[in-house]
Amino acid sequence: MIGCLVVSHGKMAEGLKESVSLIMGENKQFAALGFFEEEDFEAFKNRFYQKIIQLDHGNGVLVFVDLFGATPYNVSAMLVNRLHSENHSIRVVTGVNLPMVLEILSSRNTQVNSLDELYLLAMSTGKESIKELLDEVGLKQ
Repeated sequence: MIGCLVVSHGKMAEGLKESVSLIMGENKQFAALGFFEEEDFEAFKNRFYQKIIQLDHGNGVLVFVDLFGATPYNVSAMLVNRLHSENHSIRVVTGVNLPMVLEILSSRNTQVNSLDELYLLAMSTGKESIKELLDEVGLKQ
């Protein structure tokens, strides 16, 4: 099974994990990690690395981060070469949202078998899930 890790500033990642549990129940090889203002950067980087190692059972880890170019994204970029050299594959998708995570967790064992396919599904689901109410119900302002 492909591992999944949600990483964000503050408690957003934990909130997404809680919402997923409410909707789907508990999920194996799924974790959340938050970066907090008072945390030492190197300590966060080490926690991030340890989570990847913990979640990877041989099929890689799909990492969801909140913002492109911000600390969670930058830490994943710093770790990618080390992880790959240790035979841990990761893909990193930015702009995490709840529909994206739900789709990935429900598809990673049944419909999608590779990390490369899974990150593409995450990206398309994330984009397709962004909608505006009045447009959807056909009302114009």
